[in-house]
Amino acid sequence: MSVAFSPFRLRERAIVATLAVSLLFLVIIGAFFRAQILGQEDFQRRSDQNRLRRLTLDAPRGLILDRHGQPIAENAPGFAVKVIAGSKDSLRATLERMRSYAPIDDELINQVVRRFELAPYQPALVFASAPLETVARLEERRYLLPGLVIRTEPRRLYRAGTAVAHLVGYVAEVSSSELEQGRYPGARPGTLVGKDGLEAVYDSMVRGIEGESFIEVDARGRMVRDETESPALRAVAGEQIRTTIDLDLGVSSTVSGRRSGLRDRGGLLAMTPSGRVLARSTASTYDPNEFIGGISGATLWRQLNNDEKTPRCSIG
Repeated sequence: MSVAFSPFRLRERAIVATLAVSLLFLVIIGAFFRAQILGQEDFQRRSDQNRLRRLTLDAPRGLILDRHGQPIAENAPGFAVKVIAGSKDSLRATLERMRSYAPIDDELINQVVRRFELAPYQPALVFASAPLETVARLEERRYLLPGLVIRTEPRRLYRAGTAVAHLVGYVAEVSSSELEQGRYPGARPGTLVGKDGLEAVYDSMVRGIEGESFIEVDARGRMVRDETESPALRAVAGEQIRTTIDLDLGVSSTVSGRRSGLRDRGGLLAMTPSGRVLARSTASTYDPNEFIGGISGATLWRQLNNDEKTPRCSIG
């Protein structure tokens, strides 16, 4: 009998093989223990980050009232349309499909892509305040539009329109340069901020605190389920402020100015003896409601910014 196949050698090799297999199983069991027990929280956190997408909830801006309590700037329900995408290419593909059902041009697509680049893990805003007809068309074809998110969010409303434009100003999405300069503390890409007038002066008071909810997505980034909003993360409305403005006087002075021939030039200012402003109207004005959800294309912007009858210094 060969020495290599002697009972002693076979038993010795069996023991070595048993130890090797046992050691291998111990390593495997240790790896499972580390992953399933010690690393459970870390892997759970990573899984939640991949499965859940954070969705910011805009806070209702505080009301701006006149001296009698009438709203100069208030809020109305609006529909925000957003898209969840895994990459810029998939985002562009979805927006191209949306063109058939919504007013989307190349300028808007580029703007949405820039928003995605600033916050790639958040839904990219397409319309801050979409018309009901557009929302209905998109909802009917949701199965063709992966990642589509439609939420009811508050939008600013100026019922007096052009009569209060120079006083109240308007709100619009914060720009990247304004974020870099820190002009609006606490703002993030997509936040609506006051750009002029009372909206800008009291922005930190009336902006409120944004809330958040979560959307469950699949491996391709498509929405599976809309998570229930946590009560602890609800948006907090901004403060309500009361001014010295007399809204009725402002509206009537605007009408009177137009009747007296102040159509293209001139303005009216009403103040108390102590210097409190009651009303201010200017013949060259604009409708601040047109800025809700973003200015509608370059054509309207050029019309407002280049026309000598419009107040470029107020809206630029």
